[in-house]
Amino acid sequence: MKKDEILSAIGIFFGIGIVALVSKSIDNNLLLAPFGATSIIAFLLYDSEYAQPRNIILGYIITSIVGILMAYILGHDWIVYALGVAIAMLVKSWFKAIHPPSAAMPIILLKANEQGIINYFLFDVIPGICLLVFIAIVYNRFILHRDYPLWHR
Repeated sequence: MKKDEILSAIGIFFGIGIVALVSKSIDNNLLLAPFGATSIIAFLLYDSEYAQPRNIILGYIITSIVGILMAYILGHDWIVYALGVAIAMLVKSWFKAIHPPSAAMPIILLKANEQGIINYFLFDVIPGICLLVFIAIVYNRFILHRDYPLWHR
């Protein structure tokens, strides 16, 4: 095992752990399954285009909005899941905000209760991903002194 992998694993531990701890302390689930994949990209592959905070946050916002719109416009039929992920990928491409784990959001949001879908996005998804990205920036840039985020891309 390389030193970089161990340091990245420690960052993942703190990133996911802090989001989970905050979730528990405020009694609100800010931790989503795709955040596990996001943390691997942000802490281990930090120099990847997919790991940049802009791509992570915009990726989750775009795919969440697509999921919400799909739920309200087309409902929750089987084809809407596939269409939601495909459309989200196109929109993320247009905005140059590719972050693969965020592609799960249309599926997650389409499975959510339609009454609370916007609240789920505003009060769970956005704070959770912003907290995880903040931790990634602090850990990568200020603790490990890595060139993260990459501003020149």
